[in-house]
Amino acid sequence: MAACLALVLAVHVPLGAQVLVEGAPRAAITLNGLWDYTLNQSQDHIPTSGWRTRRIPEPPLADGTISVWYRSKIHIRSEWVKSDRSFFLELEKAGHYAAVYWNGQFIGDHYGQYDPFEVEVTSALLRGQDNEIEIYVHQADSRYARRDAVLDQSSCPPKNPNCIANAYRPAADDIVERNWVGMAGDITLSWRPQERVDNVTVVSSVRNAFLRANLNVTGSHSGVTEARATVLDGKDTVLTLPTRKVSSGKAVLQASWTDPVLWGPPPYGQPKLYSLRTELLENGKTIDVIYTRFGFREVWIEGKDVLLNGQKLWMMGDYYEKLTPLRYANDLRPQAFALFLMESSGLNTLQSHWDDLGRTWLDLADEMGVLVVGSFFCDGRPEIQSKADDGWLNWMADTAREWVDNRQNHPSIVMWRPADVSPNNVSRNKVWTTLAAVVRQEDVSGRPIADRSDIDAWPQNWRKKGDPTECDDGSAFAKKLAHDHKPLLVKELYGDYSLDCTPAYFNKFYREAYDGGATGIIIQHMKVFTPQKFTPEWFSISGDGNRLSSSDSLPDWISRDWVPTNWSPQFADLYRTYVGPLLPKSSPTHGEYEASGLPAGAGTAFLVSSEGTANPVGVVIAQDGSDTGWFDVPEPGKFKLVYHYGSKDVEQDVNVKAPPPFSGVP
Repeated sequence: MAACLALVLAVHVPLGAQVLVEGAPRAAITLNGLWDYTLNQSQDHIPTSGWRTRRIPEPPLADGTISVWYRSKIHIRSEWVKSDRSFFLELEKAGHYAAVYWNGQFIGDHYGQYDPFEVEVTSALLRGQDNEIEIYVHQADSRYARRDAVLDQSSCPPKNPNCIANAYRPAADDIVERNWVGMAGDITLSWRPQERVDNVTVVSSVRNAFLRANLNVTGSHSGVTEARATVLDGKDTVLTLPTRKVSSGKAVLQASWTDPVLWGPPPYGQPKLYSLRTELLENGKTIDVIYTRFGFREVWIEGKDVLLNGQKLWMMGDYYEKLTPLRYANDLRPQAFALFLMESSGLNTLQSHWDDLGRTWLDLADEMGVLVVGSFFCDGRPEIQSKADDGWLNWMADTAREWVDNRQNHPSIVMWRPADVSPNNVSRNKVWTTLAAVVRQEDVSGRPIADRSDIDAWPQNWRKKGDPTECDDGSAFAKKLAHDHKPLLVKELYGDYSLDCTPAYFNKFYREAYDGGATGIIIQHMKVFTPQKFTPEWFSISGDGNRLSSSDSLPDWISRDWVPTNWSPQFADLYRTYVGPLLPKSSPTHGEYEASGLPAGAGTAFLVSSEGTANPVGVVIAQDGSDTGWFDVPEPGKFKLVYHYGSKDVEQDVNVKAPPPFSGVP
């Protein structure tokens, strides 16, 4: 366990140590771990029997399961509950329909797994008691596709009996996989003040040398409300934004910044992340503090070029198989190693294509300088394509709005492509135009869209038409590239990897794209490393055990053994030849801490920053006999480990470190 530190219980018991937690305006508790579940039950009532236990989050259930009830308990300490404080439950990725109940009371529901879903649970909270959380998830069908949906499936073909409902899900290799169900993302309980900053959007400008923070504020205002912010580099303040009054629930803070470290993979910058500490003040008193991680970078278009920080952008990337364990492992460790192996193979870009990447992938891309094409939907797979009903496009537009609002602070997303193939009864241009309008309205940084509007898109099979034994000659692509008047991204290059001509084709196509001025190439399912089966013997953020079993194929991020495929050295050499001599190898920078030997009766434990770099982060202590709490925090540094046991508050000074850098990989 080289990446984590075990807690040595040489603790001291200061008076009121929990004040560090309960006095904080904000705190978050990760509820991942062992949950009860029962399958294929009605939503009409919460089941009273038939419950079993397993680890949540989990990879999507794509075995024909229709619905799942989940339940768990958390003790809400009386000291956490205050009259001016609100509590929220967030599901980071739940599909397709999700409904939250708290102590048996329905709180709210949501449709679609593309962005986090949050509900306020304050009214149902029981102070000083165990509180039961119940969550119901259901696949898309006539009732659960979208709100108030009444779908007529009579026109669907026999092979795809739910073709209209399936239009609300991204395509997969078969219908059962397409309509997966479950909770694949983190479950988080948090509190924050009733008068608070609801959202911070960070905009950085390389051309104009400024940083701007757009704030949305909610709650009653009994006096003069102001906002102020500082930029932190670790624990050090490097920029102060002027204080501004809040008006009509909004404030804009802006300051010039002439010497930031620019974010990006080499040669565009380095994967440097800052934290914006924003405070809300009422009559001069701080009532809320929120931390927003960001990278200083700007993307814009000049002629036929996309520029990142003023340099012509070249993207070379891949996206993984649909529903492969790695996509939904939702764990920083195997995903970080996978990104490192991509970079070691000359790939600097990741695209999700069939689904939003999710928070863990995007956080790692930010930390490691990996470029991302922001995407969340593709119908694809012609043999199981869907049909859209009259409300589908409106639902997609609302979903895109939520999605952009949740993801736009990630510097790794350098361009958007919200949707690819649309249902076969809806015009693709109509879909793209509608979603592009939403993206442009919501994304205040103005990143370009690769839907043939800002950036042209080129898909191609490398197998020659009419001759399945030969590769395409590239003439159509060369002609398109020569006559285009805007940037061109090869958004999908696909074909038969077993063709003898494929290696030579890749060399030729790469040269034509790079020398011809393309923005980049994204290849479908290009395996640069061979996943291995092994038993990961450490804890993950969810506390109990490991997310996936040893039967699942993942990159071996513990021994760090790497079995490259033939494509890895080929594309590494291409990158060195055309882009630069150094491959963009990087490592994650978040903080990890394993606290072991915690008393099981404590229930929850928190890390509280001693350097003012984060709000308290809590976990539910593992219930598997290990008495362990595994923490992930955005920034390493000095923290206090705090928990309550019996009648005592316990506090321990700890040093949270980043995972050790990846090394030893050719």
